[in-house]
Amino acid sequence: MLGFEFEVCILPHPDKADRGGEDALFANNKLNALGVADGVGSWYFRGVDPGIYAQELMRLTEVAIQAGQRDPVKALGEAYDGNKDQGTTTACVALLDDGQLNSVNVGDSGFIIIREDQVIQSRQITIHGFNFPFQLGQGSPDQPEDGVVDSFELKPEDIIVMATDGLWDNLFEEQVVELVVEKSYMSKLAKNIAEEARFAATEPGRKTPWSDVGGKLDDISIIAARMVSS
Repeated sequence: MLGFEFEVCILPHPDKADRGGEDALFANNKLNALGVADGVGSWYFRGVDPGIYAQELMRLTEVAIQAGQRDPVKALGEAYDGNKDQGTTTACVALLDDGQLNSVNVGDSGFIIIREDQVIQSRQITIHGFNFPFQLGQGSPDQPEDGVVDSFELKPEDIIVMATDGLWDNLFEEQVVELVVEKSYMSKLAKNIAEEARFAATEPGRKTPWSDVGGKLDDISIIAARMVSS
């Protein structure tokens, strides 16, 4: 059977570091489950910490999975229904069962799958427009089932890099692959990728997925997971 071996990193925006940023994640190798969420920052200007809704959504999703829900859309849906905090967030959840990765991605977080130093599955996103991702929460019409739902057959040594848009706005997928290949082992892999994305976000004139003349300073939350035989 396949399982996860993973490393995680949360690198908050410097201006949000005192409150831990606005992202959230969970990675549980006993449940073979991963998830990331990116709280929508505009709530801060309404007096609401955007990270709280994202954190509660991820907590409740993990609770639903612990209770036996193995459908990622339904697990996220139970969390969405149970989350009474104010806010909105993007969300990506993936569960591994019998070598198959089942996932849902609402918004512009997401993951890539790397096999033998090549991307075999690119990030799939749902957006209403530029910098306007699908999101779950108060005032948003989007629902968990509106996300991209997919399944992938995995093999030992496949690598999943799941992250919020703080990574994907600043590094191209092929740059992430280069970092994975260069590292060749899991220790601090997520941290190294996050630090490179932060550097890209702050380097003047650098071409990034966000812009031809620079990146986007943001919270960066990453799970780097390798498939291992258990």
